[in-house]
Amino acid sequence: MKDFSWLNNKTPRAVDQLRLWPENPRLNPEETHIYLSDYANDLTSDRDRSYFFDLVKSIIEDGFIPADPIVVWQNDSNGKFYVAEGNRRVLALKLLRDPLKSPQSIRGFMIKQSQKINKKDIEKILVNVAPTFDDAEWYINQRNNASSLQLPWSRIQQQRWIAELYDKYEGDIEKIKTVTKMSQGELEGFIRILKIKDLVNEKEVKENLTEEEFEKASSHKFPITILERFFSIAEVKEKWGIDNLGIDINIKSNRRSFLNAYTALIKKIIDKDADIKIDTRTITSNLSEILESLPTVSFEEEEESSQDEDSSAENSLPEAQNANNNNQSSADALNAYYQNLKNDPNRQKLVLPIYKLNTDSFRLKGLFDDFKKIPYTYINCVAAALRVFLDLAVFKFIETENIEANLRAVYKTSLREIPLSKRLEYIKQNNLTGKPQTIVSRLLDPATQYSLDVLNGYVHSQDTHYLTKQFLNSFWDFLFPLFQVLLDIKEENV
Repeated sequence: MKDFSWLNNKTPRAVDQLRLWPENPRLNPEETHIYLSDYANDLTSDRDRSYFFDLVKSIIEDGFIPADPIVVWQNDSNGKFYVAEGNRRVLALKLLRDPLKSPQSIRGFMIKQSQKINKKDIEKILVNVAPTFDDAEWYINQRNNASSLQLPWSRIQQQRWIAELYDKYEGDIEKIKTVTKMSQGELEGFIRILKIKDLVNEKEVKENLTEEEFEKASSHKFPITILERFFSIAEVKEKWGIDNLGIDINIKSNRRSFLNAYTALIKKIIDKDADIKIDTRTITSNLSEILESLPTVSFEEEEESSQDEDSSAENSLPEAQNANNNNQSSADALNAYYQNLKNDPNRQKLVLPIYKLNTDSFRLKGLFDDFKKIPYTYINCVAAALRVFLDLAVFKFIETENIEANLRAVYKTSLREIPLSKRLEYIKQNNLTGKPQTIVSRLLDPATQYSLDVLNGYVHSQDTHYLTKQFLNSFWDFLFPLFQVLLDIKEENV
């Protein structure tokens, strides 16, 4: 019987003295791995890079937590210790300790992250020393092989669990990361595919499924792995116009056309007797045939295909359709429609047409009116502009209230040199009360989701977690009572 007692013993080893394993299956066998940058280039290529970045950030935020063993063995020929399991984690530690050894592609990121950690805290880590390479290899197989006696969850079982946690913690991905110890990249992938599956609940999809088809599509037994495989293919993303945005999906194509093709895809997956079989195998082998069998997704602008929400809502409302010969009734129906859209995170534009900004600031007025027009296909523009709008609104309030001299006196510098956070802190303490004051307090707290840090991230960061239509709409709704105090915003009938 094998002796596994070594798995119970952890030994401190210097990170700098540990060697990465050149035969690691994660590495490209056609590449040569001599320097640390060679390993980093391979382990941070393409989609793996975001996962590696999430790993580095988790070490910065929570420290190195040896929840999963770092398994090493000693090479008899040179006496060095090589990492059998945990190469990515050890690589992250090595580069945090010496970021200049990073490849050019990630050097800037690693230098910045390295400045946030005390290198002495990661000088040594606890490792499990396997007696021989054969013992280390056994552990690798047990840990990673699908045929391991340690039966892993199936893909869909893990997805169900993540879905339950997502509902339980109301979408708080930081909390889910703490519970699961999974990277943000892994969690985002799980949640995104669940959101794609949930498109079966969209009106345009549900109405075109039979009761039996909808029941099968909604069932926990639905083969979600097929959807996951299908929407991970670059050709599908391009032809269907879908992008990943953190935990969300961004449909760049005509939404109605997309949902029409999606409905046909669901029907074929469910129908075991379909003329063209769709499963995880045929998606790879017969992708062209499958795409040809499904409706073509149109990229015609939503405003052109269904007309702009702002200019054609009269024709999209039952109340308005029944009042085409009565302008007053039509206007009433339209205004009622916009009232119902208030605080709706799924609305198509950040600002509803019923709001008007009275200001002599050309830029504030221009941005406010643009928010009524820009669709969420330009989500990065909307996000960055929201941060700019807040800055301009605070500046205008300072000018209107004639308190610039007060700020200069308090902070001993010109207004231009006073950052937005300090401007907000000043007006919170001296000019605001009630709800607007509470909003600024939350805005200045980096631990809250509606924080100035998140807004700054739209300009300076590459994170996508908060870059969704629903979140941006909710952020605007959160800030709106503050904007009503800072600016002259009125609600008027269209």
